[in-house]
Parts: sequence; C-alpha cells; structure tokens
Amino acid sequence: MGLFDWLLGGGGNKTAISQIDPATANDRVRKKDLILVDVRTESEWQQGGVPKGAHTITLGDPRLVDTVYGLMKEDASKPVAVICRSGMRSGRAAKLLAAAGFTDVSNVRGGMMAWTSANLPVKQYRR
Repeated sequence: MGLFDWLLGGGGNKTAISQIDPATANDRVRKKDLILVDVRTESEWQQGGVPKGAHTITLGDPRLVDTVYGLMKEDASKPVAVICRSGMRSGRAAKLLAAAGFTDVSNVRGGMMAWTSANLPVKQYRR
C-alpha cells in the first residue's frame, strides 16, 4: 500500500493519535503552549473563518510537514494540534506529522463543527 492510500485512511499502521477537545486546544493556543494548524481548504476558511491563533495549511499542500516544522522553530517535540471540519482530515494530517517524526501531535476532536458549537473564537481568514 502506498503513501497516498495510507493518507486516505488505509494501511495496517494504525498509529494512535491523541485527541484534544476544542476548549483545551483554544486555552493552550492562547497560552502559546500549542501550535494549532487548520488543514481545511481555502474556501472553507473563507466561508467559516479560522480558529483564532491557528495557522492555515491545507492537507493537500505538499509542504505541509516542512511548513509545520518551520512554525515549530524546527523543534519536532513541541506540541502541535490539527483541526479540520469534523476531525477526519486532521486525523490524517496528524498521522502524517507523527510519521515524519513529530512527537507531540493531537487531533482536535470534532473539528470546527465542535469548535464553533463551543462558541470558541474564530477570526476572518486573510491570505
């Protein structure tokens, strides 16, 4: 099975990724104790905004791993969480980061659906 299949959820390697609830993720981002990466599409960011404090990098961006590594100031042990609409794409992104050597990766449980349901802060997307 190839990398593409694995990214889409296939494969026998079921790396367990920790889940973080939206309120905890928001609190840790505010305290600068967590880097939050929104892996949705640009049209989703434009339509629904972006979690306040999040960085935007689509799951399909081939530079995803390198960009996150740069955000972490080249320290793959720093905590990072990923978010998407419902938690599926961000789960794949989290597995990709873990496979690339990031050691403290979490998936935001329920994604933006849960984030907005919890009335957590969202900012307007700007390029």
